[in-house]
Amino acid sequence: MKIIHIVHGKANPEGHNGISRVVYHLNKQEKALGIDSQIWAVVDDAHAHYTHQRDEHVTVECFPRVRNPFGRAEIIERLIAEKDEIDIVHFHMIWFYDKNIIAKALRDVGITFIITTHGTYSTNHAYTGKRRIARSLYELDYLTRATEIHLLTREEGTGLQKYGYHGSSFVVPNGVALEEVPAKRRKDYFDNKPYKDKSKAIWVGVLRDDKNLRAVIHAVAMLPRRIVDDLVVIMVGPDHRGNKAKYENLASSLGVRDKFDFVGPLYAQAKFDAIESADFYIMPSHSEGMSLAVLDALVCEKPSVLTMGCGLNYYLEHDFFVPCEPYAGDISQAIENLFGRRKDWPEMGGRAHSLCLETFNWVAIASEMSLNYQRIIDQSK
Repeated sequence: MKIIHIVHGKANPEGHNGISRVVYHLNKQEKALGIDSQIWAVVDDAHAHYTHQRDEHVTVECFPRVRNPFGRAEIIERLIAEKDEIDIVHFHMIWFYDKNIIAKALRDVGITFIITTHGTYSTNHAYTGKRRIARSLYELDYLTRATEIHLLTREEGTGLQKYGYHGSSFVVPNGVALEEVPAKRRKDYFDNKPYKDKSKAIWVGVLRDDKNLRAVIHAVAMLPRRIVDDLVVIMVGPDHRGNKAKYENLASSLGVRDKFDFVGPLYAQAKFDAIESADFYIMPSHSEGMSLAVLDALVCEKPSVLTMGCGLNYYLEHDFFVPCEPYAGDISQAIENLFGRRKDWPEMGGRAHSLCLETFNWVAIASEMSLNYQRIIDQSK
């Protein structure tokens, strides 16, 4: 089985782009299963094809961007040259028009392709500004050309239907790279902080407005005094367009500035040490697809407060998180509910960890993907 993953950029798993992280780990584990899995990338600075050795596990074949639908495109020429060897082309590109040109060429020569949409079209962001225009001009056309759509969550299928896609799809979630989770993680990462003895919630991400962080600040201000006095929310991640100052000002205006610590970005061991040192995770987003940050928290055995847009609603029976809607009043109530289950936190965290070992890891996911690849290949014959 030969699978070609197509992405924009060099699949750097350490970058902020979650798609790159997903493609890297999927490629790595598919090869471990014996699949001829390759990453072909359109790269902004490429003027001709070259090979980028990401590490000992992953190699990226880099090609120039495809901007002219009537001109020569090196990546398309190579795909056509190898079409009799390729079973499936697997797209991970969003918005860039390159993908439409490539997808049309694949359909013209009969190469089967699928698309992972990475939750993109289920967000409100997909209907704003230029993206609204893109939907009408070419984005929906890209989706409908595919043989099937790979969804990260079942909820994403509803978002795609709203967007206008009514074709076939299948669900395989994201995961954690278990081999990259430090076996030893500190529990005292915040012991030098004045709040070291308080209950610590943690959030990891980029300080963007679409993460709904304002709602968390309002939610904390609504909590009963007994909880507010015992709580701090640790925000881990880089600033974005000056939002940090805006969030700090909002917290100050609501009288809860001392309840938030914006610690900036943390990576690798430091990130996991920070999560390990917290008591629970909080994710307030309107829509997250399948958040890798949430999965990092789950593998660290953290109970969570998760909005219904986080894509884990169909795992409620595992009882590792308190669900809520993405508005301040309900987030506040969910935090209060979680505090009411304080004695259950270790068991909730244990169930979260077990789910990562069973389902939310790249070994299991690559195996599930391979079954879907084979099914699609068989149906295409």
